[in-house]
Amino acid sequence: MRLTQPLLQLPIGFDAETLAAEVRALPAAAWEPHPQKFPGNEAVPLVAYGGELNNSVAGPMGPTEYLLRCPYMMEMMAELGGVWGRSRLMGLGAGADVPPHVDINYYWRTHLRIHIPVITNPEVMFTCGDESVHMAAGECWVFDSFQLHTVRNRGADQRVHLVLDTVGSEHLWDMIASAEAAGAGPQERPTLRPGEGQSDDLVFEQINVPKVMSPWEIQCHIAYLAERTVPDPMVAPVMKRLGKFVAGWTAAWARFGTSDQGEETYRQLIEATRDDLYGMAADHLVLSNGRKLFFFLDALLFANALAQEKTRKLIEVAAPIGELPAAAIEPAARPAAPAVAPPSSRDQFDRPAFIVSTPRSGSTLLFETLAQAPGLYTVGGESHGVIERISGLTPAARGWSSNRLTAEDATPEAVEQMAAAFHERLRDRAGNAPYGRARMLEKTPKNALRVPFLDAAWPDAMFVYLYRDPRQTMASMIEAWTSGRFRTYPRMPGWDGPPWSLLLVPGWQRFKGWPVPQIVAQQWAITTRTLLEDLARLPRERVRVVVSSEFLATPQAEMERLAYSLDLGWDRPLTSELPLAKHTVSRPDPDKWRAVEDLITGVWPVVEQADADARAFVASLRS
Repeated sequence: MRLTQPLLQLPIGFDAETLAAEVRALPAAAWEPHPQKFPGNEAVPLVAYGGELNNSVAGPMGPTEYLLRCPYMMEMMAELGGVWGRSRLMGLGAGADVPPHVDINYYWRTHLRIHIPVITNPEVMFTCGDESVHMAAGECWVFDSFQLHTVRNRGADQRVHLVLDTVGSEHLWDMIASAEAAGAGPQERPTLRPGEGQSDDLVFEQINVPKVMSPWEIQCHIAYLAERTVPDPMVAPVMKRLGKFVAGWTAAWARFGTSDQGEETYRQLIEATRDDLYGMAADHLVLSNGRKLFFFLDALLFANALAQEKTRKLIEVAAPIGELPAAAIEPAARPAAPAVAPPSSRDQFDRPAFIVSTPRSGSTLLFETLAQAPGLYTVGGESHGVIERISGLTPAARGWSSNRLTAEDATPEAVEQMAAAFHERLRDRAGNAPYGRARMLEKTPKNALRVPFLDAAWPDAMFVYLYRDPRQTMASMIEAWTSGRFRTYPRMPGWDGPPWSLLLVPGWQRFKGWPVPQIVAQQWAITTRTLLEDLARLPRERVRVVVSSEFLATPQAEMERLAYSLDLGWDRPLTSELPLAKHTVSRPDPDKWRAVEDLITGVWPVVEQADADARAFVASLRS
């Protein structure tokens, strides 16, 4: 079942004053920043995985301590009659927005989101599709999350909504049907008063992630997307090929069901179908909400139709589904692919993401963690050789100037050679090579000096700037120089100092005879100034920031925020203590730099202004 209109008020109301009193009685510590760190957005977990304070949408759900403090709120939920998934109080500060977005994860394929305003003002507007409404306190609303939606609070006070997620129930869908039948006309909306309802019969999700999607679920997903695909001559052959995929999956399901014995058969069906669709140039088809059909197919079916409970794999990227004409799901022979020129290697990438930072900023740990996002591909580590094997791009071929590369160096030949080398090595988190266009994640410290080059190679590239306190970073850089493990250019002409370690910055020649701490300070400052200037020239929407201390303190929230901002999913639960990165020299400690505090204090004037600029840059992207 699905909604027939973007926004719909249900025929029930609640006592806003009682609800507001319960919310105001919660401690200030209950409010947490939004997982994606949207300014002015915060939340209180009410229903969460295991009843703990988290943002997971997968696994058995239960009430948190904060929901148990709100008896009227539980009465309301029982009256609505849903089976409850992740639910929260969501606050939106004065002047703040919820950015326009489409809910694209698998969770939203099977869930409704109910909004009940608790504290609001007339300047709060909720827009979904082409409709905008002000939801008054105590009202009850649902909306079509597949459509582009946003919220704006232009008032002087914070807005608080009770936001309930549910797979629904017969009773709830009866209420929706009644509201749809009444349309915009007058409708009786009785108010549930405190004490009139029961709260001892609340039920919570226990199963919400399939181990293997059934063919009926897959068919339902395809049908909904087919109905919402913008008309194009390629739609019919694409849907026929997907019909063949459903037929093959149905046959495999009859043999294996959810047994592990069917894994290879299911995987082969996915790979063959995806390969055929890409050969048919299906990746240009667009949905009515402006997103590409292939994006949803790739993330929902091809990446996640085969999921394993033992890894608690959350199917993270998908869209709601509708109906498909019977003819479109009949098995069919593969249609002839249109004659198209073979794509260049560069065109085999979709919005590659580059983590850029000064050396020893923790980029390896960030890279290794983010690489676990579904749908991402990497070369497995740093890619020094990929770029520096290209003729004319090595420091030696450039008169030992530095690792700096600009747009002028991005010749068609160099870019094609680099792209081919990258694509050949790409693998996802399961070790699979990409089929067609891939979302690549790349991390090499030298790329902090190559942003203009990478921008020219991929004008749709995303850049993730990782900031770490320079005192911690420089301590780690000094450790790297003295360890002998990071000697990038051990024999440079005219250099008689210690073997050169880490990236080669412009002007390195003048550091001859300097002690390591002074060299390190110059490396950090030059790299930071260059990187900030290059990133500032890019469109803001192509730059993301991560602060190392925040990532280490709340890795789950930071990964969810970053993945969301990169148009990715996230399905891995993270502990508060992350594993050591493979390039770790000694165990991390935020105060480890104090062992060389005197050395760092002596060179601090070299980095002080660059650090202030870096902090201001981070703040500007979060404003």
